[in-house]
Amino acid sequence: MKTTIYASIIIIVGGLLVTAPAFAGSSFTVGIGEKYTTISAALLDMKDGDSCIVKTGIYRECIVVPQNDVTLRGEGNVIITGCDDAGKARPTKINGHDGLVFDTGKPVYEAFAGEQYLPLARFPNKTTPMTSNEDWAFATIEDNGDVLFTEPNLAAPQSLDDGFYVGAGTFSTWYSLTLPIIGLLENGVIRINSDNASSGYLGRYGKGKGLGFVIGAKAALNAPGEWYTDGKQVWLIPPDKKPGGYEFRTRLYGVVVKGKSVLLENLQFRAAAGRVDGDDVTFRKCSFEYISPFAHNPNPRDEPQNKKGQSMASGWGTPDNGTAGVFVQGDRFVAENCRFAKSWWCGMMMRGNRARIENCLFEDMNWIAKRCAALFSWGDDNVVRYCTFRNLGGSGIEGGNDSWIGQYAKRNIWEYNYIEDVCKLIVDQGFFYVNHQKGDNPASGSVWRYNVGKTVQGPKKGPWGRNVAAYYVDNNSSGYHIHNNIAIDAINPMKHNDTLDGPGASKDIWYYNNTFYKCGDAAFGNFGNSQKRDADLNLVNNLAVSCSKKALSNNDMVKDYVNNHAGVDK
Repeated sequence: MKTTIYASIIIIVGGLLVTAPAFAGSSFTVGIGEKYTTISAALLDMKDGDSCIVKTGIYRECIVVPQNDVTLRGEGNVIITGCDDAGKARPTKINGHDGLVFDTGKPVYEAFAGEQYLPLARFPNKTTPMTSNEDWAFATIEDNGDVLFTEPNLAAPQSLDDGFYVGAGTFSTWYSLTLPIIGLLENGVIRINSDNASSGYLGRYGKGKGLGFVIGAKAALNAPGEWYTDGKQVWLIPPDKKPGGYEFRTRLYGVVVKGKSVLLENLQFRAAAGRVDGDDVTFRKCSFEYISPFAHNPNPRDEPQNKKGQSMASGWGTPDNGTAGVFVQGDRFVAENCRFAKSWWCGMMMRGNRARIENCLFEDMNWIAKRCAALFSWGDDNVVRYCTFRNLGGSGIEGGNDSWIGQYAKRNIWEYNYIEDVCKLIVDQGFFYVNHQKGDNPASGSVWRYNVGKTVQGPKKGPWGRNVAAYYVDNNSSGYHIHNNIAIDAINPMKHNDTLDGPGASKDIWYYNNTFYKCGDAAFGNFGNSQKRDADLNLVNNLAVSCSKKALSNNDMVKDYVNNHAGVDK
C-alpha cells in the first residue's frame, strides 16, 4: 500500500496570508496481503522523504537504502534475516553418523535449526559458552606451522585436508590466529598453510605452546547439531532434539544504508550484518543477533605495513566480509536502545565522527578471540553513554590504534556505561582500551567517566600471564582524563606502557576520583626503546578498597600523586 501525505505551509503574498499544500512524502506499507510483500520492492518505488511501515513477518532479504530522509519502521515482530530455507535434504552417512546433505550451490555462513544456532564442525567439540576457552586443547605450534596436539588422550581426526586450526599461544596472546589445514602427517601432526594465516607470528615468531581447536573440517563433523560446507553443499548431523526447520545464512548483510538522514526503527536483524555509509543515520530499537559469522581473512605475509606478520584485517571488522557486525563510516550516526549480540568478531565498528551510542546492549561477542572489542569507537567526537557491555571475549570499547589501523579516537566521551565479564579470551585489553599512539601525535583529548566495570580477569586456561586491566591506556597514548569510575575484580586496575622517550612519551593522562575494589597492582612500566620513565601520568584522589597495596602505584612514571589511598590487601 502507498499513500501520499500533504502538509500545509503558510506564505505571504501581497501582505496576505495564503495557505498552500506542500508535498511531505509518501507512506508505504509492507506485509502479507499488502501491495509490497518485501521491503526491497517498496524501496524500489520509494523516493527521498518517504516512509515505510513494515508489518510483522520474516523478511529474507538484504535491504539497500539509497534514498535520503526516509524512515523504515517495524510494526510488531519484524525479522530481517540473512537466512534462506535450507530446502530438501538427502539422508547420508557422515563419519559413521546419520546425517543430511543439502545442495546449496553457494556459500553458507551460518546454520540454524528453528531458533537453535548450530555450530560449525569442530574438534574438540564445544561444551562451554563460546566466550570460554575451557574446551581448547593444548597444542604445540612448530616453527614451520605444524600443529601437534599434546593433551593426554586427545588425538586429532585421522583425516584432515580442509578446515582451519584456530589457536593462541605464548607467541600471540593478543589475539588468535587462523591457519588453513592442508593435511595430516603420519605422526598425527596437523600441516597448515602458514602463508595464508589470518594472523602472523609464524616462522621464527610462531613457536610456542598454546591453545587451539580445529574448525570447519569435514573430518571433525561428528556431533549432533554440527555442520560442514564446501561452498556448494552442506552436511549436517541433526540435533538430538530437532526444534524446527533448517535455515542457512547465505547473505552477509541485512541492511546497507547509503542515503542520508535515514531512520530504522523496531527492526530485528538475525544472522545479518549492517553497513552505514550515509550521514545522519539513526538505528532506534533495533536488534542485531548472530551478526558476525566465522570468516577467514588470509594475511599476505609480504605486506610491508605488517609487523612480524600481524594481520591488518582479521581482527578489525572488514566490511567486505561482514565481520564488523555493524560497520559505520558515515558521520553523526545514532544508535538508541539497540541490541548487538552473538558474533565471532565485534559488534559495531565506528569509523565515522560525531556519533552517539546510547542505551544499547552489547553481549556475547568475539568468539574467535581476535583482538577486537564489542564496540570500536575510532572516530572523532563520538559519545557512548548508558550502554551495557557483557560476556565478551575481548574488551568493551576500544579507541583505536594509530600504528596498525591509522586511526584513533579524539575527543571521545564514554560515560555512564556498565561493563561486566570482558576479556575472557584476551589477555592484554580491558573494560576500555586504546593503543599505539605517540606523545607527539595529536592528543586524544578523550574522557572516560562515571562508568562501572566488574570482572576483567582474562582467559581461565592457558600458558600465558594475564595482563588485562580495568582501564588500559597503552603504548604512549596521550590525552586521557579517566575519572569518577568504579572498577571491581580487575587483575590490574590501570595499565600503561611507556615505549618512547622525549617527544614520543605519553602526556596528559589523568586518573582521578576513581574507586577500585578487589583489584591487583597498577601496571606501569617501560619497555622497547624507552630508556627512562618520562611519561606524564597523574593519579589524584583515587581510592582502592580490598586491593593490593600497589593498586595505586606511585613510581617515577607518575608525575602528580596526590591524596590516593589503597586499602588492605585482598
